[in-house]
Amino acid sequence: MSKKLFLLPALLLGAFLIFTPACGDDDACKDVDCGTNGACFDGACVCDDGYELGSTGLCDTEWSAKFIGTYTGNDGCGGALTTPVGITRISESSIRITNFGGFLSYVDANVNGTDITITNYTDPAGRKFTGDGEINGNTIIIQYVVTYSDGSTETCTMTIAK
Repeated sequence: MSKKLFLLPALLLGAFLIFTPACGDDDACKDVDCGTNGACFDGACVCDDGYELGSTGLCDTEWSAKFIGTYTGNDGCGGALTTPVGITRISESSIRITNFGGFLSYVDANVNGTDITITNYTDPAGRKFTGDGEINGNTIIIQYVVTYSDGSTETCTMTIAK
């Protein structure tokens, strides 16, 4: 009887050791550095809003960075833009576009990756702009509607390049 009592715990311990997975460090994020503007999930960096992976592999490139510069081009409503369009940074996810559509004014827009969104922005002259677009390489295309102070509207497409 004492042999049976000894074998039972030994068999249970053996079965436990056989079917228990080996302990190890399987943290996929152990050696992944995403920088201060991101976090690692399952071995890949996920960047905070307003940031994307830069050439360093860190979440250190602001969405707005790719838009900043001086552009020339055409506006579907006003023809050739005789004054260059300037884009400056407001924040990591916001930009200011000067001489927007040739109006010699500015609009503020939100950016998300390559997308631009203008939501009911009223410029200093009282015109309201709404639209969206995107950047592809050095070219930006924005489709927008301008509502004038008298209530009339105009739908336009602006294509500009660095």
